[in-house]
Amino acid sequence: MNTVFMLRRVRAFFIALDERLARFRFVIGAVLAAALCAGFALMSVYAGPLYNLNDIGGFDPRKVFIVLAAAVYLTLLLLTAALCRANIYRMVLREMIVTAGFVILLGGINQKTYYFTQNLQPLLSLMDGKGLAGMSGYTAHLSAPMATLLYLITRGPVYAMYMVKLACIAALAALCIMAAHAADQNALGLRAEALLALCLILPCGFMSAACTALPDVISVALLAASLMLALQEKSCPVMKWTAAALYGLALACGGLSLYALPVFIWLAINKRMTVGQLAVSLALAPAACLPAIACGVPAGEAFLSLVSMHVALPEYAAGSPGMMSLIPRALVEEMPAMFQLQRLAQIDSVTYAQPYYTQAHYELASLGFALCAPAVFGGVAALIGRKKMTVTARAFALVLCALLVCPGVTNGAWIAACVIALYAIMKERSLRLPACMVLFAVSGAAAYPMLGETLVPMVLAFALCLCALLMVLDVIPASLAAAQRDQ
Repeated sequence: MNTVFMLRRVRAFFIALDERLARFRFVIGAVLAAALCAGFALMSVYAGPLYNLNDIGGFDPRKVFIVLAAAVYLTLLLLTAALCRANIYRMVLREMIVTAGFVILLGGINQKTYYFTQNLQPLLSLMDGKGLAGMSGYTAHLSAPMATLLYLITRGPVYAMYMVKLACIAALAALCIMAAHAADQNALGLRAEALLALCLILPCGFMSAACTALPDVISVALLAASLMLALQEKSCPVMKWTAAALYGLALACGGLSLYALPVFIWLAINKRMTVGQLAVSLALAPAACLPAIACGVPAGEAFLSLVSMHVALPEYAAGSPGMMSLIPRALVEEMPAMFQLQRLAQIDSVTYAQPYYTQAHYELASLGFALCAPAVFGGVAALIGRKKMTVTARAFALVLCALLVCPGVTNGAWIAACVIALYAIMKERSLRLPACMVLFAVSGAAAYPMLGETLVPMVLAFALCLCALLMVLDVIPASLAAAQRDQ
C-alpha cells in the first residue's frame, strides 16, 4: 500500500513539474538539442558512421561534413521540439528516438549503388564542369528544378554522394517527425512515439535515402510539409501561402506530388485553400525552371523536363511495384545473365515484326502504360471522392493507386505509402490488414534500388499492393465482419 502511495506521489510531482515548465518546453528542447548535437559532433571525430568515410578526400573535408551533419541533426531536433504537442518527457523521448534514427540512417552513407553511379553521378560530374548548363541533353529522369537543387547541394569540398545522401536523410527524418506531429493532432498518445521510431527504421527509407540517395525523397518531404500546413485547424494566411509555395516546389521536383493534386483541389473546394493559392502552386513549378534557363539550359528542354519526368521510361533500379516495373527490360547491361539483345534501329520491312523481345518492345509497352495511367488514376480518384471514407483511408488509397499505375513514381511513393500505412495501423482498425500487406510487400522489395531489378519480388509486391488497394476501396472485404455484412 505504501508503494502505491509513493508511486502516486511521484507521478503527481512529475505532472506538476511538467505544468510549471510547459511554457519553457521549446527552450528545454533546444538546450537538449544543442547538448546532443555537440556530443554527436565529438563522437563523429573519433567513432561512429562518419569516422571512416571512404571517398571523403582527407581530414579537412571530413571536418566540414561533420559540421554539416551536426547542423542538419540540430535542425531536426529543433523541429522535433517545435512540433511536439505532448509533455516535456515525451519531447525528450522523441529527441532520443530521432538521435537513434539519424545515426542508423547515417550507417549507409558509404554505400554506392547502381542508381547513383550510373544515373546521378554522371549528371553531377557534368554540372561540376559546365555548371547548370551541364544538365542540357542529359537523359536522367530529373526535372530541371531538381537538377538545380542537386547542383546547389553538391557545391563545396565534400564528395557529392555524401551531400546528396545527407539531404535525403534529412528529408526522410523530417517526414517522420511530421508524421508524429499528425499523430499528436489526432490524440494518439504514446503511439506517436512508436510511429516516429517505426518510420525512422523503415527498410525502404534506409535503402532509398541512406543507401541510394534517391532525390524523390526530398519531394515527398516538401509535399508532407505543404499538407501539414494546409490542414492546420488554426492557420493564418502566411501558413496557407507557405503551404502553396511548398507544394509548388514539390510539384517541380518529384513524381509523386503531381498525383496529390486531387487533395489540393479538394482543399480549394472546401475553402481550406483559395483558388489563387492553388494557382500560385501550379505556376511555381515552371517558374522554378528559370535558374536553369538563365544558366544556359534551353527553355523548351527545361519546361519539358516537368512533363518528361512523369512519362519517360523508368530508370533502372529506381522503380516501384507498379505496372511499369512488371515489364521486363532488354538492354544488355540490365540483363547480363541472359543472351545479348540489342535495340534494333528499324523493324523488318517484310514481316513488320522482330524475332526477339528487344528494348523497342519495352519502350512501346511502357509508353502505352504511361498514356493509360492518368485515366486509371483519375477514375480511382473520382471513386474515392464519391465513397464515404476517412481522411486516412482516402490518402492511403490515393498513394497506393499512384504507386501501382502511375509512371514517374519512384521509391518516394514507397516511403509515403509506408508512413501512411504505419499511421493507419496506429489510428484505424479497419485499415490494419491492408496496411500490413503494404508493409510486407515493400519490405520484400526494399533492396530493389540497391541490388537491381529482380522481377519476382516486384510481381509479388504489385499483387499485394493491388489487393490492399481493393480492400481500402471496400471491393474486397478487409475483415470477417465485413464479409458477413456483405453476405
